[in-house]
Amino acid sequence: MATSPEALLRRLGVSLRDELGEQLLSLSVHGSWVAGDFVPGRSDLDLLALLADDPDGRTLARLSAVHAAISAASPEWDNHVEVDYISIDAVASVLAQDGSEHPMVRISPGEPIHLLQANLHYVLNWRAAREHNHPILGRPPREVLPPIPDDLVRKVVIEHARQWPAWFEGASDPEFQAYAVLTMCRALAFLSTGRQRSKHAAAVWGQEFMPEWGGLIRWADDCWSRNDCVTTPDRLSDVTEFVQTTSRLAIEKHG
Repeated sequence: MATSPEALLRRLGVSLRDELGEQLLSLSVHGSWVAGDFVPGRSDLDLLALLADDPDGRTLARLSAVHAAISAASPEWDNHVEVDYISIDAVASVLAQDGSEHPMVRISPGEPIHLLQANLHYVLNWRAAREHNHPILGRPPREVLPPIPDDLVRKVVIEHARQWPAWFEGASDPEFQAYAVLTMCRALAFLSTGRQRSKHAAAVWGQEFMPEWGGLIRWADDCWSRNDCVTTPDRLSDVTEFVQTTSRLAIEKHG
């Protein structure tokens, strides 16, 4: 029998509590699971684990064992769990942009668990966790995380939008094409309204405010949320144009 999202979250929470003890200040979930448009078998569980101290190589080894055990027990969830493991000091340093270096641990679909330098790229995850404020263990994110300024989030979203045409160039996988369309919808929706949206909610917004792209956005939403990636030979050119156009809009109108 497949493991439910609720059971998976409980198992992860218990495992992390046993492994990290008082080092784990807060474990919270955000993203589509909290937003209410989670799709089993397609959506990821997005979590933020706030730590008392910066993780190191030993922390990475312990967390690797936790995630390996969970994947072995519930293989249907392998590659569908995303967690940022980061200290409170690291978050504060990144938000202050003070130049100090702090490691964090990250596991996400398509890449193994690994250490990396904490940086602004992940501020959207921290902002979403704080806004949803949905703890699994420990203190609520709003009690632990400092406020994350709107201007800083906008800066990160605009920079992501600026880079997407290069990231997308030549992408032939229809799922990645759909992901690109929905991500650019999310970027424009946030820049226009100040609200972070799930992929599906951003698709609904995009169809209303960019009706000329409605067919492409509906295709991307169906491809991603329903695993219905029927495509055509010219889809790549359509998505490329959409990514380039929305990137320019983000920069020219909001940059």
